Amino acid sequence: MPFRPHIKDLKPYVAQPPVERLREELGLERIFKLASNEGAFGPLPAARDAILADPDGLRRYPDSSAPELREAIAAKFGLEAGNVVLGNGADELIRLAGMAVLENGDNGVFPWPSFPTYVAACASTGAEARPVPLTADWTVDLDALKEAIFPSTRIVYIANPNNPTGLLAPRGDLRAFVEGLPGHVLCVLDEAYAEYAEGDDQPEGPQLVREGAPNVVVLRTFSKVYGLAGLRIGYALASPEAASAIDRMRGIFNVNSVAQAAAFASLDGDDEIARRVAHVKGARTQIFKWLALAGHKPLASRANFVFAEAAGGSGTEVEQRLLSLGVAVRALDGFGAPSAFRVTCGSDTENQYFAAALDRLANGA
Repeated sequence: MPFRPHIKDLKPYVAQPPVERLREELGLERIFKLASNEGAFGPLPAARDAILADPDGLRRYPDSSAPELREAIAAKFGLEAGNVVLGNGADELIRLAGMAVLENGDNGVFPWPSFPTYVAACASTGAEARPVPLTADWTVDLDALKEAIFPSTRIVYIANPNNPTGLLAPRGDLRAFVEGLPGHVLCVLDEAYAEYAEGDDQPEGPQLVREGAPNVVVLRTFSKVYGLAGLRIGYALASPEAASAIDRMRGIFNVNSVAQAAAFASLDGDDEIARRVAHVKGARTQIFKWLALAGHKPLASRANFVFAEAAGGSGTEVEQRLLSLGVAVRALDGFGAPSAFRVTCGSDTENQYFAAALDRLANGA
C-alpha cells in the first residue's frame, strides 16, 4: 500500500486502558487512576446542567461556527471571535496547526521529552519531526531550539508548562524567543496546564496574541481544570490570519453540541476554578514530598502532575509495581523519558492512597 514513508516508524499514542478493564485483568478490588493528568473534579455545576439540558437536540448537527462560545472565550482574553478556533481537544489543534503550514520536505521542531502529538503532527503531513533535547535539569533549551530552526522549518511547538516535566519556560526568555523567530515559522504555545501555573512566570501566550503577534498560536483546553476531558473541547488563540488558516483545516462538526454547551457554561466559574487550582497546588507539594522521601527525584511542577526520575532508573517498573497495589501512574517511555514516571494530582482520597502505596513500594511490597 502507498502509505507515507514518514509514518512507518511513527509510534501511535498508547493511552492506558480504562480503569475498569485494568481492575478486572489484575483482579483488584479498585484502582485509583493518577496517570492521565485529568482534573480531580468533574464538570462545574453549571456545565452539568448544560450537559443534561437538551437531549432531544442531539438529533441535530452542532453549530459548526459556535459564535457565542467563540465570542465568550475571546472576551475572556480581550480578543475578538476571529482570534478563536475551536478544536476536538487541544490535541486536534496541534495537528491542525501543523496541517496549516507543513508540507513534504518541511520540518517542525519541539523540545523533547514532551507531548508525543508534536511528532505525529509533523509526520502526518510528510514533514520531518526534529526533537531538541531538554537541558540536563529537564528545562526547555530555548537557545538549542533557536539553533535547530532552518529555512525548511515551518513550526515550533512548545508546551508551557511542559508535559511531562511540568516545568515553565521563563516568561522573558520565551517572549524573546518568540519575537526573534523568522517570519516563516509558526510558534504553537501549548498552554494546556496554564491555569495551574501560578506565579511570575505564568504563561502569557494570550498577551502575545493581544499584542498582534502574527506567528503565535496559543492552545488552551477545557479538559483539565474544567473537568471536561471526556467531551473533548479546546481552543486556539491566534491572529485573524493564523486563526483563519487553522479553521480551514478542521472538520465541519469537529466539536459536538454538548461540549460547546458545557464549555460555555464553564466560563463563569472563576471562583470554583480558583478552588481547584488551590487544591492542586497543595496536592503537588505533598506528592513531591512523598516521592522524594521514597527515594525518587521529583521536579517542582507548575501543572497538575508531578514528574519524577525513578529511583531504580525505570519508570515502567514503578508504574507496574504501583499498579499491582491499585494505583495507576504513567511511565514516560512514549514521552521520551524512560527513566521517569508522572503522577497526576487527584482527589484527597486518591492522593492519600497513592502515598500509602508508594510507602509500601519503598518498603519492599
